[in-house]
Amino acid sequence: MILPSKFCELAGFGDRWQEKDLQNYIGDRLHQRGFSVQLEVKANGGRADIVTNWLGGAVVEVKKYLDRDTIYQASGQLGLYGLNNKHKLVVMGFLTPDANAQPSALKTASMLEQNPRIKVVFVNLEQEWLPGAKISQVWGLQWLKLPQLPKIDNWQWWLNLAASNPLIVAMLGLVLLTSLFPPQQISTPSDRPPQPQQLAQ
Repeated sequence: MILPSKFCELAGFGDRWQEKDLQNYIGDRLHQRGFSVQLEVKANGGRADIVTNWLGGAVVEVKKYLDRDTIYQASGQLGLYGLNNKHKLVVMGFLTPDANAQPSALKTASMLEQNPRIKVVFVNLEQEWLPGAKISQVWGLQWLKLPQLPKIDNWQWWLNLAASNPLIVAMLGLVLLTSLFPPQQISTPSDRPPQPQQLAQ
């Protein structure tokens, strides 16, 4: 983690930086990683700060500092921008420098992220967003990024998979059965050992 002031200094924001500076910075970082980026996009009666194909499609709302209230405000805006689409809804900004407000900000972010569609990013806490951090490019290779598999003991995930994909479950069951009980090979007359009466002849 670095302080927002240090982040702004390294990013070259200047003393009187605005939210727009952070918005442009995030847009530039996404573009450098190979994602398409649009700023200030009209969306359901408002203007989304960033629309990108990052995360398979995302609408990003940028706030200078994220505390409990600004996270709620941003997620409310994103709820409006996310109507009639399936984009991820991403809140981005600096973790508030107010040490007393940081625990509630982190807890609020954690609670919101229980909704798989919502993501909260504190840009001064995550290495990939820091000024000077190495940028991992994904030019034309977004489709190669594999989803993270759940832990084997996450039974809720497996139950959801079974409910939504019965054919996959049936195929897995068939593979398991054939590995446990391989089919018996049927022998032809030429494969059989000679019978006693045949030897006598």
